[in-house]
Amino acid sequence: MSYERGTAIEWVPGHGFDQRSYDERLAFFLEMKRPMTPGVVRKVAPPDLQDPKVQEEVDESKRNILKLMAIGGLAAVAAGGAVGAALQYVQPPMQGLASYPRVQLLYSDGTPVQVGNIDSHIDPTSTDAFLFQYPLDGEPNFLLNLQGKYGKPPSALGPTPGGNFVVAYSAICQHLGCIPPFLSFYPSNVAEQCQYNGGAPFLHCVCHGSTYDPYVQSNVSGGGANILTGPTVSPLPQVILDTDTSGNIFAVKNIGPDVKGHFQTLLGGNPGPVPAPLAKTSVPPYGTSGSTQRCP
Repeated sequence: MSYERGTAIEWVPGHGFDQRSYDERLAFFLEMKRPMTPGVVRKVAPPDLQDPKVQEEVDESKRNILKLMAIGGLAAVAAGGAVGAALQYVQPPMQGLASYPRVQLLYSDGTPVQVGNIDSHIDPTSTDAFLFQYPLDGEPNFLLNLQGKYGKPPSALGPTPGGNFVVAYSAICQHLGCIPPFLSFYPSNVAEQCQYNGGAPFLHCVCHGSTYDPYVQSNVSGGGANILTGPTVSPLPQVILDTDTSGNIFAVKNIGPDVKGHFQTLLGGNPGPVPAPLAKTSVPPYGTSGSTQRCP
């Protein structure tokens, strides 16, 4: 089992999660690492731990993580949770892109993502995450359909027919590089239950508690989603979107800090898929059994 940028996840007893909860999170992580079909947005269903194949993959992954930790002489530390990141910052290869490409976004059935049809595909009150890779392969980003009643997000497209706005942010936490489902979108109904951020949607990483505001642009690092809570010291990078005369949506560049794990956002990997598919990842809502979300 290989992990990009050397990330390892390990269960630490006494940090708020039992063994089964940890296994569920690890199964989600493994499912997220499966290759995405170029140009298609797919839904990653919650893994079934009763499936012997799934449990075998989880067990094998834990064995490999322990081997990596033993070889590196490292221990994963979970700050306020059962998930810790270790073996970070293995130097990536320096291949990349000379400039940002203009890449069209597609749904899983191959139809174009458009400002006019996004309301029928992405529910702004759902915990489901829609992800696409850009600008490099293996670099996930959230495509968010944000409710207009909380204001217009920075550099957003829209409004949509439903009065919402479309934005995209990196799905790699700027603290230690955790990805969905550990970094996830908290819609307004979850924010209200948590009594957090005035009930407005936010992005939160359960690895170590970093939280970002997709409605507010950071005034440092040239942009990105503003930091609500640390330990991250960098805002979440934003992918700038554009449209053509038909309303088709394109990713055109990144702003804000470099994507976590890269010396520069365009360096350290191969070009992403063209066109870019959306992968729909179902994250169990806050308060449900096996949920990967919890209040900040």
